[in-house]
Amino acid sequence: MNVSLGSALDAIRRDLRNTGGIELRISEEPATTDPWYESVLLLSGRRSSTGVLAPVEMADAERLVHVADQVQEFVFEELARLELPATWPECPEHPASHPLTPVLAPGGPCWQCPKSGDAVSRIGELAS
Repeated sequence: MNVSLGSALDAIRRDLRNTGGIELRISEEPATTDPWYESVLLLSGRRSSTGVLAPVEMADAERLVHVADQVQEFVFEELARLELPATWPECPEHPASHPLTPVLAPGGPCWQCPKSGDAVSRIGELAS
């Protein structure tokens, strides 16, 4: 598995679409010119943006979790601006209480319930 920053973002944006999350766009403009990082600007519909960076030397599975964590933080900020609950992706085991957490589990990068520790879905495979 070779996880580029673009493919990691595609997987996470697929999870956003599948769960009714906000729409995010990717600018090809790099967030940094540091050669040790692959980077892009992530844009919301509200014209805010954030840089998403992934170390070039990071292992693929770790890279996907690292990028998911950054995107999730940006989604939290955008949901707060929209005055919506910042619980993306919402934990199906505990609705309306907390979001899932991106983690590197034994089965690979996944969304995990922070309360029970259960892996709910692989990153990129969340269903509505």
